[in-house]
Amino acid sequence: MPLRVGVDAWNLVGDRRGIGRYVRQILTRWAKWPQRVSVVLLVPERAAWFVRSRYMRGLGPIRLPVRHRSSASTTDIVWYPWNGMSWTTANLSIATLHDASLFSMPPADARIREREQRPFRVAARHARRILTTSEFSKAELALHLQLDPATIDVVHLGVDERFFSSRVEGDQKIAPAPARPYLLFVGEPEERKGLRTVFEAMTLLPPQLRSQTELVIAGATGEYPLPAVPPSIHVRNCGWVDDAALADLYSGASALVYVSRYEGFGLPIVEAMAAGTPVIAGDAPGPKEAGGDAALYVPTDDPRALAQAITQVLSGADLRTRLRMLGAQRARELSWDTTARRTLEVIEETAARALA
Repeated sequence: MPLRVGVDAWNLVGDRRGIGRYVRQILTRWAKWPQRVSVVLLVPERAAWFVRSRYMRGLGPIRLPVRHRSSASTTDIVWYPWNGMSWTTANLSIATLHDASLFSMPPADARIREREQRPFRVAARHARRILTTSEFSKAELALHLQLDPATIDVVHLGVDERFFSSRVEGDQKIAPAPARPYLLFVGEPEERKGLRTVFEAMTLLPPQLRSQTELVIAGATGEYPLPAVPPSIHVRNCGWVDDAALADLYSGASALVYVSRYEGFGLPIVEAMAAGTPVIAGDAPGPKEAGGDAALYVPTDDPRALAQAITQVLSGADLRTRLRMLGAQRARELSWDTTARRTLEVIEETAARALA
């Protein structure tokens, strides 16, 4: 009999971040293993049948039951994948906490801090086990939430095959050529992501290189304002883009620039590597765990070091080739099949121990 897993799906409709990609990738794979797992999407709406199409959007041609979250009592275990537990059940539960940024870099406003940290604290109290995406996050969560590290399991994120399919060897790219070569920044422009540092580094490039190079921003939903753009650099904000467009942007970029000062993992790093794009990353622990030895690392918050690295990559064909080769190897080590399988194994082991 397959394990009955309820999945807290409250944010499945609206989450366009890496967390949303993580949940959708796992669900589409679990749906192909009906002899092993029976998945039920648990939603806040009582009339679950009427909202089913909203929650299934983006999951492809799969069939999963959608029920009000009170149906959690009919499952063997409930998985909360959205950084904590916004509601609880008397049933066995397991939660994914992707990082501890809200504790290491907490909001200044006490009310906002308490509201945003609460789901993490609830998960720390109620979840039987915690899943996270890196050894760095495991150590941080254990520290800030006073958790026993033995109750935290690390499962790295994966890379969608579509990013590999956009990969072209050498300097040739399949994306339509823009007016000038471009660097790519992927993510929301929130302060910790380092976009100000990227802007400043761009101003420090040699004049000819600066005039010939554009910075493309992908993934900004409008929730966070962009920093002021210096007049001496070229910036194009694409806003949020779907996966197909993102794959083309990765493939067409001269390099991905990823200098976030705090990340649990850093999914854009390995997606860019899959697309054959050199990666310049900050030396924060999470991104270094994601990229391994396949990225060119610089100190975070150091625009001069970043400008020097950008110049080296854009001017050095041998360096680009080496980073592409190492990046392809690193990206192939990570797959969503492995992520989905290992996540389910942790859930199965947790349920087996509790139900024994």
